[in-house]
Amino acid sequence: MATVKEMKTATASTKHPYAHPLDQLSGDEIMKVAQIVRQNKPTMNLVFNTITLKEPPKPVMMSYLGWDTSKPRITQVEREALVIILERPSMKCFEAVVSLDKENVKSFKYVPDVQPILTMDEMFEVEAVVLKDEKVQAECRELGITDMSQVFNDPWAIARHVNYPGREKRLMQALMYMRTCEDDNQYAHPLDFVPIIDLSTMKVIAIERIQPRDSKFTRPTIPQQQHNFLPEFIGEENYRKDVKPIIVQQPQGVSFTVKGNEIDWQKWNMRISMNYREGLVIHNVSYQDGLEKRPLFYRISLSEMVVPYADPYSPHFRKHAFDVGEYGLGLCTNSLALGCDCLGSIYYFDATFNDHEGKPFHVPNAVCMHEEDHGILFKHTDYRNGRAHTVRSRRLVISHIVTVANYDYGLYYYFYQDGTFEYEVKATGELNTHVMAEDETPGPYGVTVAPQINAQYHQHFFTMRIDPMIDGPNNSVAQYDTYPSPFPTGHPRNQYGNGFIYEPTILKDTIEGQQDGNFETSRFWKIINENRIHPYTKSPVGWKLMSKDLARFFPRQDSLVGERASFARKALWITPYKEEQMFAGGFYCNQSDGKDSVEHWANKERANVQNTDIVLWFTFGITHLPRVEDFPVMPVEMIGFMMKPANFFMANPALDVPPTNKGINKSVNANPEKAAAESCCSSSSNKL
Repeated sequence: MATVKEMKTATASTKHPYAHPLDQLSGDEIMKVAQIVRQNKPTMNLVFNTITLKEPPKPVMMSYLGWDTSKPRITQVEREALVIILERPSMKCFEAVVSLDKENVKSFKYVPDVQPILTMDEMFEVEAVVLKDEKVQAECRELGITDMSQVFNDPWAIARHVNYPGREKRLMQALMYMRTCEDDNQYAHPLDFVPIIDLSTMKVIAIERIQPRDSKFTRPTIPQQQHNFLPEFIGEENYRKDVKPIIVQQPQGVSFTVKGNEIDWQKWNMRISMNYREGLVIHNVSYQDGLEKRPLFYRISLSEMVVPYADPYSPHFRKHAFDVGEYGLGLCTNSLALGCDCLGSIYYFDATFNDHEGKPFHVPNAVCMHEEDHGILFKHTDYRNGRAHTVRSRRLVISHIVTVANYDYGLYYYFYQDGTFEYEVKATGELNTHVMAEDETPGPYGVTVAPQINAQYHQHFFTMRIDPMIDGPNNSVAQYDTYPSPFPTGHPRNQYGNGFIYEPTILKDTIEGQQDGNFETSRFWKIINENRIHPYTKSPVGWKLMSKDLARFFPRQDSLVGERASFARKALWITPYKEEQMFAGGFYCNQSDGKDSVEHWANKERANVQNTDIVLWFTFGITHLPRVEDFPVMPVEMIGFMMKPANFFMANPALDVPPTNKGINKSVNANPEKAAAESCCSSSSNKL
């Protein structure tokens, strides 16, 4: 496919038959799958919760991709779809596997005691049902609201309700708000009650009032003051007048090439896909090292996330959103806008998902890919002659943005010219707010961000599933801790007391593979291949895994969220590769009890994770104690992790990146008096 010219867009086609076994299902394929299932089950009233690609087994793909050369290469892979179905009116859950090649249902089974992911169809229906409910309308009238067009709600997963503890009923809870005018910020006007909805009957089955805690009032008034951020409310006359344009240009086009969903950039090669749950997935990552194409990662994705809130009172203890497993990052993906979400010369990929009828819906510009300048890659100045050599860094950015109720998350995969890989979350959007009575305080679990508006303390945890193949399928993980020298000052082996050493520990099994960060020892981990030894260091080649964002999970282990999100209690879990273990919180996360999770897989048996096919589950997070400055819309908060080659290459792999200069990047001196004295980035004119 042709590369992108300056400020133009190009989109990967979804009109042609799939070109690769990992390509997402097309719209035509989704409709075909639904038709095949209906023909197979003509008497069932089917709700198509999910129609998605069933990824081929890893051993098959390792051969297809050319990494497994132990037997003849597989060149044809059966195209299959995984279908999750709810039957009306029972709302029982069924799983089907459909072969698109053979056009038949390969398997169809009932799955008891589960609730699949919540869909946008259900959320829109819940919103409408809540507003029409007489009990809800009565609550609003008591609050002084007579116009129901002013009332809005965010349908949330319910976690587990004490009155409906199992998964027999498919439930949601609705967090209630109002608007004083069209496009008003609803989170500035939260209401004080929560309807509970049974999705099988689409009826409100209960309403829970939130009582003021330290107030003379039995019910709060609803704050009417507006707190808005949209342009029509701010007013053009109030915007800053000293912001001048920054224009990103690539007059010769981009440096990457795209063939379908396969991407080549610099020495990187990879493939991407989009699915309803994880959203953007990176597959088959390799790096060209001289004449050798070296495999690095089979698959990387955001497996699960959880946002536990700190307020222990009802109904707030149920507020812990699993945005991957309960709602689906793919289903919540934005259609991105040129020049707003991504800047410069942009290549877009589309996404296609299904509705309840088995019809496709299309998200144009779901994934954005572009290049960014990232400051200095490396530099050195020879102080003897003033010779300064500077090479600027460039990175490839592949991203998508999701909106889950009040929060927005930008999810960014970065690839650098020196072999570094980085994943970054940019959290923004709006705070989840709760109304307070006029004399009420937020107590120890929140902060007043505006009169009568409580923003509760909460955390955000993101668990990555990293399936490595560092120079081959069999890998290990070594943990590195650094300590002061064990010898006291004055000892012959630490005469002046400045010594420190590191101690690597290979994590041998799933028990040892459960680890937390340790800033006192500057802890990091290395994914290593013990079968390939670096000629200089005489140690296994590897990739270093690290993050500055290793927050403690504060809910207690036996809390509701602690049981359901046990994966967040450790920074690292290591498990042997198993085809069915894809999601840290379990496949059926909605209304789950937490028994199907990475913690249970790791502790079920003490399995070997050394020099074998392994999966790393890496969790990073942040504790968010909201600020007044986070309201009415939150500035971006950035967290993530990084992986770097560590004794993998023979030298800095970016030595061949050419230096740039002002003639290439069109930089100018903003001080005209000094403009004539400019020099190149690799010159001897920079005297100290």
